[in-house]
Amino acid sequence: MSAHLKRGLIVWILGFLTFLAAMNTLYAVILGIEKDAGEPVNPYLIRYVIPDIPLHYYFWGSVVATCALLAVTSVFAFRRLPDKHLFWKIDKIDEGIADNAETMRATQRSLLIDLADGRKAREELISKVGTSLADTRKETLSRLERHEKVIQEMNKDVQRTTRQMASRIEQEHGKAIEQMNATLEKAVKKQAAQIKAMTKRVEKLEQRLLPQPKLTSQNKPEVIRGIGRQLGKELRTLGITTVAELITADPRTLAKETRATRDMIKHLQTTAQLLMIPSIEENHAELLEEAGITTRTDLARQEPIQLSQKLQPIVKTYIEQKKLTEREKPTIEEISLWIKQAKI
Repeated sequence: MSAHLKRGLIVWILGFLTFLAAMNTLYAVILGIEKDAGEPVNPYLIRYVIPDIPLHYYFWGSVVATCALLAVTSVFAFRRLPDKHLFWKIDKIDEGIADNAETMRATQRSLLIDLADGRKAREELISKVGTSLADTRKETLSRLERHEKVIQEMNKDVQRTTRQMASRIEQEHGKAIEQMNATLEKAVKKQAAQIKAMTKRVEKLEQRLLPQPKLTSQNKPEVIRGIGRQLGKELRTLGITTVAELITADPRTLAKETRATRDMIKHLQTTAQLLMIPSIEENHAELLEEAGITTRTDLARQEPIQLSQKLQPIVKTYIEQKKLTEREKPTIEEISLWIKQAKI
């Protein structure tokens, strides 16, 4: 199998895994529309490995897996294949080393033959001329020393050549590694920019899909039903120009300085707090106030079924008084959504 075919197969597998991770991320976003961030969910592709996992862990894990797989896929897709010329050089170096080794072996064989011949000659000389034994020994030792020096020089040459070859190989591989690191750094930067853009898109999608509150802390107090032009003017005189300032003000002080009573101020503050929770209408705020729920914290502590039971007689009275229609009657699902939004 060629290098190009292997790299193509690896890029295809990594691309498919990246696609699966992206599908998990999209599935986590869809679940986030219906479920709470900490609520356990059943993952899309790993449900048999991890049956239940918190939604926010599942979402961020899918995002990180997608980014990591995309980065690895990019590296494998765009990196250069090893230079064939480098492998050719390495093969030539290996051939040179093999030739040197063969030369050394041939030299050693030649030395061994010479030693054997010298030994024979020495034995002949010893047997023939006893008096020349010392001279023959000296000559033999001298030849051995010369051969040893030759062998040592050859070993030094081989070591020097090996170091030079290793240095060249290291330099060639160092350049390849630097190029790979530069490519990987570019891919990581590009991936980071894509993650940032994806995060912005998810935030915009959440803003579009999630219900918006009827009231915000920066609205004027006159937006609240029950605050007319005159009362609004009196509140502005006291320095209260936003809903947030109205909610945090002391009811007793406002009752003394305006025409409104203390109970009316408390009612307006309760209505403002409840209307700042997404999906709660003005008639819903009145029902919750009648049930004794006057703050966001009170609503967040409720249980949907119990709160629905508490609201039933109040809703029935409102329908009889024609303050509420059957169509406007809150369902258990709506009440559950109120409680979830109050917890955020």
